[in-house]
Amino acid sequence: MKKDLDYSRGAKPLYAQLYEILLHQLKTGEYKKNDVLPTEAEFEERFGVSRITARRALAELVAKGLVKRQAGIGTMVISTSEKQGIKTRISLMDGQQQQTISRKTLTLEFLSPPESVGTLFGIELSEKLQCLTRILYRENNLPAQVNYIYLTPALGLLSPEEVSGGLYQALEERNENIDTYQDILTAELPTEQDCQILNISSAVPLLVKIRKGFNERGDLVEYTIAKHIAEYYQYIVENGR
Repeated sequence: MKKDLDYSRGAKPLYAQLYEILLHQLKTGEYKKNDVLPTEAEFEERFGVSRITARRALAELVAKGLVKRQAGIGTMVISTSEKQGIKTRISLMDGQQQQTISRKTLTLEFLSPPESVGTLFGIELSEKLQCLTRILYRENNLPAQVNYIYLTPALGLLSPEEVSGGLYQALEERNENIDTYQDILTAELPTEQDCQILNISSAVPLLVKIRKGFNERGDLVEYTIAKHIAEYYQYIVENGR
């Protein structure tokens, strides 16, 4: 089955290819309503993809209203035709999202989170959370975005080496996978720390996306504050299939 995926440079992401294969199988009747799809481990074996890739493809099907996750059963087909929906994304305005965007981990340390964040994680005011601070660069090596990522204490102590291969890979290895998330968009001016990291003045507006990621049990795993230099990005909403 590995031949069904295109691993060549410039090809669609593997999760998108796997999603399209599954969508085709639903439309052609290979999977019918109330059927249970293969497990992530089975997708890994059949297609040679990681479980994270399989999970993301299944999440796309869930978002389309085609399947649902059911504890003790797996991923069940509830519809075989796409429903009209809304897609949102934040992308670089100059098309550089098509290029490889470089990332750099600045720090991974225990910090006292904002009180509201600590409350969401259920910790005391005196407790600290691991916070991963990352900067994203545009193709010209100018900073475009900084992420402050607070992580659940359930992960234990993470090392910079573990997250260098990808945060979600590290989460999977600690059995704390992101199953659902909520995004909130706001606009604000940068803090002094933002200015130093992004090399901008305090008058430069930022597009801020706050993401709360939850595991299958509904527990908060990540709280990310992603701050984008507004002039470089656009927020896109699409209504359609």
